[in-house]
Amino acid sequence: MALFTSALKVASVARTTLSTTCRLTFSRCYAKKLVGKVGAQASQKSRMEVETDPERLLSHCCGANIYVDGTDPALKPDSEYPEWLWNLSVDRAPPDLSELDPDEPYYWKRVSRILNMREKRIRKRLDKLKNIQSPLTNKP
Repeated sequence: MALFTSALKVASVARTTLSTTCRLTFSRCYAKKLVGKVGAQASQKSRMEVETDPERLLSHCCGANIYVDGTDPALKPDSEYPEWLWNLSVDRAPPDLSELDPDEPYYWKRVSRILNMREKRIRKRLDKLKNIQSPLTNKP
């Protein structure tokens, strides 16, 4: 009997603590919205003009100017650029697993990602099958 009464006391203390916690959690006060304009006005985004002159497109790097009063930088001959620049991969697709070295961490990261995607796809298909075969409806 003593064990039962001590369990009731613990339950009432836990319930009181829980209700206090819930009240504190759900009673948040957000800042009031200010009426009128405050601070600097948002600047309008300007659209860049698309370069259509073929001579300029072949001789300058159009759109690379970062200064307000500057001009686009002129392209130099290929011999003035570093050799590694021409070896960069411009493919957006990641390399195939057969091209990667299994001793590298990137290889195992890719393997893990591929397996996770496969598992997710299978789980999604199984969930669809479960819903089709045994719908959770209580119709007579």
